[in-house]
Amino acid sequence: MTQEGAALWSQHASAYDALFSGLTGYVAKGMLRIADPRMPPGTKVLDIAAGTGALAIPALERSLANGGADVIVASDWSEGMLAFTERRAKALGATSAQLRCEVQNGEALTYESASFDAVFSCFGIFLFGDRRAGWREAARVLRSGGTFLASVWQSPATNPMLREQMAPMGRALPERFKGPPPKGSWLEVSEAEPLAREVRECGAWRSLDVLPFHASIAFGDWSKVWGAMLDNPVSGALLRQCDDREREAVRVSVFDHFRSLAGGDDRPLVLEAVCNIVVATKA
Repeated sequence: MTQEGAALWSQHASAYDALFSGLTGYVAKGMLRIADPRMPPGTKVLDIAAGTGALAIPALERSLANGGADVIVASDWSEGMLAFTERRAKALGATSAQLRCEVQNGEALTYESASFDAVFSCFGIFLFGDRRAGWREAARVLRSGGTFLASVWQSPATNPMLREQMAPMGRALPERFKGPPPKGSWLEVSEAEPLAREVRECGAWRSLDVLPFHASIAFGDWSKVWGAMLDNPVSGALLRQCDDREREAVRVSVFDHFRSLAGGDDRPLVLEAVCNIVVATKA
């Protein structure tokens, strides 16, 4: 993880929160429902790569509804992302003892081993430069018998939300960008079996399952997605390497595709989104 990378995610925070936090928040709430029977009052929770609070804020709301005894730590390497989480926590009247936000490198957390009862990562660790370090750190800071949940997008082959964004982009990108994904790409763990295998290899688990999870995302004004694609640290990394003419060709391809899917410029666009959720118990 680098300071430059953290700055890019901070830059992307507003667009991400406006367009995608509803979707990631829905998945996060599903993760919390799965974990709910394993989280009695007083649970100490760590959210790794917490972003704008998709999981930490519903976890706080759950705790407040049950007396507010849980301790929730929202960690992320992007101060800009965490600022959204902090503002939302304050709006709910949470104290720093109930939810605190901390800038942390998820590949090398500063927390003591076995210091959390539950650890979550909602679309976070799978994007780390060193994913295995992220899985290992999540396992390290989790106590024996504790619960770990992480969500990972399925690949464009089975995930229409990604396919409908990446297909028109891929068709229009210059040839120099086309080819197999680089080694270490998150696509290596987009399917259940390799995801489960990698997480198992990075920790001592009593049990580990991977569950598919389906949701949908709706865009009333789908033209705004292009701006999010430009400043997204993942897709934007390619687009920023294009010259103006090349980038415009990609924009036209994406707009033409979205227009066709929606049935017109002023029609809403709804896409199915599919992810896998790791559910594990520490040995």
